[in-house]
Amino acid sequence: MKNEQAAPLMELRDVKTFFKVPGGTLKAVNGVSLTIREGETIGLVGESGCGKSTLGKTILRLIRPAGGQVLFGGRDIWSFRRAERKAYTRQVQMIFQDPYACLDPLSVIGDTVAEGMDIHRLNADRQQRGREILRLLNDVGLNETHASRFPHEFSGGQRQRVGIARALSLQPRLIVCDEPISALDVSIQAQVVNLLKRLQREMGMAYLFITHDLSMVRQISDRIAVMYLGSIVEIADSEDIYLSNRHPYTKALLSAIPIADPAVERTRERIVLSGDVPSPVNLPKGCAFAGRCPNACDKCREAAPVLREIAPGHQVACHMV
Repeated sequence: MKNEQAAPLMELRDVKTFFKVPGGTLKAVNGVSLTIREGETIGLVGESGCGKSTLGKTILRLIRPAGGQVLFGGRDIWSFRRAERKAYTRQVQMIFQDPYACLDPLSVIGDTVAEGMDIHRLNADRQQRGREILRLLNDVGLNETHASRFPHEFSGGQRQRVGIARALSLQPRLIVCDEPISALDVSIQAQVVNLLKRLQREMGMAYLFITHDLSMVRQISDRIAVMYLGSIVEIADSEDIYLSNRHPYTKALLSAIPIADPAVERTRERIVLSGDVPSPVNLPKGCAFAGRCPNACDKCREAAPVLREIAPGHQVACHMV
């Protein structure tokens, strides 16, 4: 888990990722600034379509941003030359949402796990390659018999473990986890989260954990960033987000989490947001959340709030806080 004195591993500065669509420009990521430290886990949460996965793909150089900077080791990743780009792919990896769609159905699992190592020529010979495949499979709870099987022979949880093993094969410093448990049964989700936490303790990598599951993200994250329509509206330590949240959107999200105790659940007040989510192609003037916010004032409809610190490590983008 995180060391608060750790050096920044990656820094996002006012990152914007736009797409041309019929009718205008879709602002998927609209000015995100965020720092990821060595060895920490940042949970990135929000509704579907808010830009979480697009931000993750921008970090991996899969999508070029329209503006801003993604700094790794103090340098903009889009300024890297060819050899530096290849080195970057070793240090930043991704675990995808669909554990079946991201595996080659015609390749055995051993070759899938070793693909990155083969590209970067990390193994001196086939014996060393075979030993490394078995070590990675053992690390994620699989065994040597699985190396010769095909993806269709595995359950969803096992396929996701293969995806994790493939991401670990290059010993990265940062892994972008894009909804890594959403396609899994609830009984398997906790196993995968516990596996990720154990591997982080042993290897020290950082995670950007993208999810819409607020109940699960609390278990793995050091800090949580809440995203709405392409912008971060609140970011704080995990416990502060749950116990001392300040943004009205964060409050509404947390009020939707079911509580297992029926007595407590009956007494809770659910915050139901009125209005519709604005189109990211035609964002309103001022705060994008103003049309759904119960506390909105005239200033909210005229000027967009900036993310500002209200307590050590706790930032909120809201005029009313």
